[in-house]
Amino acid sequence: MPITDATQANNSNTPPLQPMGVSEILDITFSFYRRHFLLFLGVITFYFFGSLVKHSIESFLHGSDLKNLVANLVDMPFEVVSIGGIIVATTTIYFGGHITSSAALKQSLRHFWHLLGCYFLWALPLTIPIIVLFIMLPFAAGNLEATLFIPFAVLPFSLYFMVRWSFVAEVFLIERTGIKDAFKRSSELVRGTWWRVFGILALILMLSAAIHYILEFSLGAILILTKLAGATNLEDLFEWLVMETDFDSSNLLFYAIMTCADLVLRTLTAPIWVIGVTLLYFDLRIRKEGFDIELQANDSQLM
Repeated sequence: MPITDATQANNSNTPPLQPMGVSEILDITFSFYRRHFLLFLGVITFYFFGSLVKHSIESFLHGSDLKNLVANLVDMPFEVVSIGGIIVATTTIYFGGHITSSAALKQSLRHFWHLLGCYFLWALPLTIPIIVLFIMLPFAAGNLEATLFIPFAVLPFSLYFMVRWSFVAEVFLIERTGIKDAFKRSSELVRGTWWRVFGILALILMLSAAIHYILEFSLGAILILTKLAGATNLEDLFEWLVMETDFDSSNLLFYAIMTCADLVLRTLTAPIWVIGVTLLYFDLRIRKEGFDIELQANDSQLM
């Protein structure tokens, strides 16, 4: 099966590959990020720019019902290209190759429309219950429990398909398949191991989120304890972080520091999730398809 140009160029230097346990996937994820920080930093700079645009739109449309929709739609291209760039960079590192941030982003941009289509289709299962909820809420008429039942009843099915299709972007970029085949291949890789994949994905997501929230809460707590936060207390800080309530912007210094910290930390923790998912993709291929044996056979033919 074809893989990325970058990995093909370094196939002779492919390191020994083997199945990875949960701890190994996490360890390699953080090791890759730490050792190649500047590479990933260059890729996520594009993501950071999108986050700035998104935040600017949210501030401009403050109070509008379309605020989140417009901001997310504008931010989506930046997010999709950055995710693709991280996948390309991770794949290259995994096979012992070298690549620059600009080269990784260029490979992702080359497949932008296909990646965007993959992203929309992957998010569709989660979008359906949200749309149903918004349609049904005006007709709640005091019976909120019954109104919420259908959307929440659909959520397990949405989660099932989102996990099943978790590796669509990896399959598309690494194996160079079409969009339809990418969804089929992802489903094949997950089949029979859904709970394991779900557990590892949830763990990676929780760890990246925990790093973000712990650092941000610590910074906010320090500013509150040093009386730089004005009337904002720890409860306000917690609600802003977890429930995304509006921050009191009367203290401009505190508001500016926390807003900038939020944008920076969201950007810096973003690669953790994508690197982990890409490594899990390779782990599944090795376990289910003998991908490591296939690569070793290709190396032997080249010698």
